[in-house]
Amino acid sequence: MSKNEVHGARFGHGRMALQSREQTMKRAILAITGIAALFLAGTAHAADENDPPPPRFRPWQQVWQCNDIRVTVTARDPFSIEYDLGGTIWGGSHFTVIKGALYFNERPCLPLRPIGY
Repeated sequence: MSKNEVHGARFGHGRMALQSREQTMKRAILAITGIAALFLAGTAHAADENDPPPPRFRPWQQVWQCNDIRVTVTARDPFSIEYDLGGTIWGGSHFTVIKGALYFNERPCLPLRPIGY
C-alpha cells in the first residue's frame, strides 16, 4: 500500500465513524422530540377533559398597619395591584413580603380587615 492509500484509508474510516455518530445523534434527537410531543399531547388532552374551568378573577384587598403607616394593597383586575401608603414615610423605608406576611423595616406589620371587599 502506498502512503496515500494508507492516509486515505485512515481518514475514510474516520469519516464513516463521524457519519455513524451523526446518524445516532439525529435518531436520538428525533426520538426525544417524539416522546416530548406525545407527552405534551397527552397532558393537553387530559387537561381538556378532566380539569374544571379556571376560577374567575375576584377583586381583593389587604390592609396592614405598620407602626404609624397604613398600607392598603388592592387588586381591582387580574393585571394590576395598587399600593396606598398613608402616614409618615421617610426615605429608606423598606417593605418586604415573606410567606404572605408584610414587614416594614424588618418588623412584622399587623394585618387588618379588608374594607369593601
